[in-house]
Amino acid sequence: MSFLSEHNILIFLLQIVLLLFAARAAGELFRRFKQPALVGEILVGIIFGPTIFGRFLPGLAGSLFPDNAIQYSMLETVSWLGVLFLLLVTGFEVEISAIWKQRRSSLTIGFVGVLLPMLMGIGLALLLPERYMIDPGRKLVFVLFMGTAMAISAIPIIAKVLHDLDILKSDIGLTIISAFTVNDILGWVAFTMVVGFATQQRIHWLSMLRVFGGTAVFIAFSLTWGRKLVNRAVKWINASWLPKPGSVLTFVVLLGGLCGALTQLIGIHAAFGFLVAGVMAGGAPAVSERSRETISQMVYAVFVPLFFVSIGLRVDFLANFDWLLISTVTAVAIGGKLVGAWLGARMSGIQGRDSVAIGIAHIPGGAMEIIIGVLALEFGLINLVVFEAIVVAALVSSIAVGPLLSLALGLRRAFNALEFFLKDAVVTNLKGSTPFELIGELCGSISEHEGMPGAAKACAAVNMREGIMGTGMEKGIAIPHGRMKGLSAPVFTLGHSTKGVEWNTADGLPARLVFLILTPDPDKDDLQVKILASIARVMEDEKVRREMLEARDRKEMIDIFSAALRRDRMMRARG
Repeated sequence: MSFLSEHNILIFLLQIVLLLFAARAAGELFRRFKQPALVGEILVGIIFGPTIFGRFLPGLAGSLFPDNAIQYSMLETVSWLGVLFLLLVTGFEVEISAIWKQRRSSLTIGFVGVLLPMLMGIGLALLLPERYMIDPGRKLVFVLFMGTAMAISAIPIIAKVLHDLDILKSDIGLTIISAFTVNDILGWVAFTMVVGFATQQRIHWLSMLRVFGGTAVFIAFSLTWGRKLVNRAVKWINASWLPKPGSVLTFVVLLGGLCGALTQLIGIHAAFGFLVAGVMAGGAPAVSERSRETISQMVYAVFVPLFFVSIGLRVDFLANFDWLLISTVTAVAIGGKLVGAWLGARMSGIQGRDSVAIGIAHIPGGAMEIIIGVLALEFGLINLVVFEAIVVAALVSSIAVGPLLSLALGLRRAFNALEFFLKDAVVTNLKGSTPFELIGELCGSISEHEGMPGAAKACAAVNMREGIMGTGMEKGIAIPHGRMKGLSAPVFTLGHSTKGVEWNTADGLPARLVFLILTPDPDKDDLQVKILASIARVMEDEKVRREMLEARDRKEMIDIFSAALRRDRMMRARG
């Protein structure tokens, strides 16, 4: 029997310090260049693992990462916490209410966007030689897994890309996130079924029925009564003497552990339980955006980097490099999801550039594809060669999605938002105490001008959109917007609330500068997206925000904002 020694603890702590520091540094470096942090984190693992250190500095590698079962299990345990907590916070991004309110587009895009790449992945697996399979006798399980792996997309990656492009709160951003939600749920349900099937040495139909039935009941309860119960529990915590937000964080982690244990008991992996727990917590109104952000930052700051580093530590990427397989898997993973989501968008009535953008947005496999690969490797569904191909496909698709989406939406071209700025409707002393009251004041101000829609009609359009997903940004900014039939051209204005209004933002700051955008329906030129992105970019400048808030009068605030928009247009034109 082996026992944990003081030396084991020393090595473990040195590993954590070295790997976490290097992973965070590399992740921030890649993020600075608008690339996913996971690329840098996996690269650190490749450097310290058997690919680089193990090959060229075996002595140093053996000292830092000794071939010891206890030592390996300590680091692997932290890595598994990274998997589970990453899925927990991924669930926060899932908007069940948005799916229902946009059910035609989200369900069609999500379903077709999973089905087509899954069929392409199954076709690829059927054509692969038996040398890529651990057990050719279980080819059906391998084929089903490859289909699932080619279909899964990564909500955290696309949410970050949409945020970086300043269109997360736009209508197309909402459509993309809603469709991704369906994609995630369908993809993970399919994967859990494959895992349940794979763990059976022989096909026992009663056992499989128990797994399928248990999964269906668990999902149905969690997304209905479960969300309500979670909301009540968090409401009680918020009203109690318990310290906040620490108590809410503890509750969400306990919820993840409970759901993980239940799914493991049902016969599917605990990872799915953590994902569903995140959906329940993320959909509970009592869990503030600030609390969700606190949990996410903790997970992404510590556990996630260590998980992605561990991938590079366990695989020799040079020894298992297969150019043909990597190229084929990458092409199928990217092409299948792009075409599937594009086709789903066209089938739901979305035309032109928006449908192409939705297709491109679905290509990143990111962390979700990698996690599925890790789980499949643990269950013996795939070998290291196939696993490496899946990891590379996930990385390539995650790197490519930002530039391709920006290009598809035309966000890199110069755009003059000032053409649509209604300066005469600016309100410098908003008096409302709720988001809907402020929206009403700005709609009323716009309606007073010739050719503008009535206040009631404009308010209804904007409030309906606000009810689907809040438009509070960060740093005291909110950008409510709505589409209106019969409107000839877009129009937007702004208002200043001196006291600020709670808008459920990620940073918890009240909204003091509110920009209201009205655009025609349909918006063939994507002007809503471009106006929203322009406003978001100029509001990133702390100096501009401060000067607008400190402006002595209405004219000075308008001049500061107009000058910022002109500078932004000139910089985009030069770029």
